[in-house]
Amino acid sequence: MPNPNRAQIFQSFDALKGFRELLEEQEKVIVPARILSEDQKDELDWKLHQIQVGSMIRIVYRQGNTYIQIEGLVSKLNIETRIIQIVKKKIDLLSIVEIELLEK
Repeated sequence: MPNPNRAQIFQSFDALKGFRELLEEQEKVIVPARILSEDQKDELDWKLHQIQVGSMIRIVYRQGNTYIQIEGLVSKLNIETRIIQIVKKKIDLLSIVEIELLEK
């Protein structure tokens, strides 16, 4: 006779509860606030146009009152809608204050 609770054995679970959140917090690096000059904005724009999907980059962007540094592969880039996606994180291009192209 089949056991109706057998499927519960195979349900996924988070063995290390809160571990993913802890890793996400470790990825964030808080940096001091900055105001960009016109030359810095032009350089940022130039670097932005050098990025392609699959590029490895490090960016610093504004999120609320803090600045966050993230590093990873660009999975999507849409200049018209002003969105860049690094792995699974979508970021507004207008919030970016620093871009560094990294070697693959």
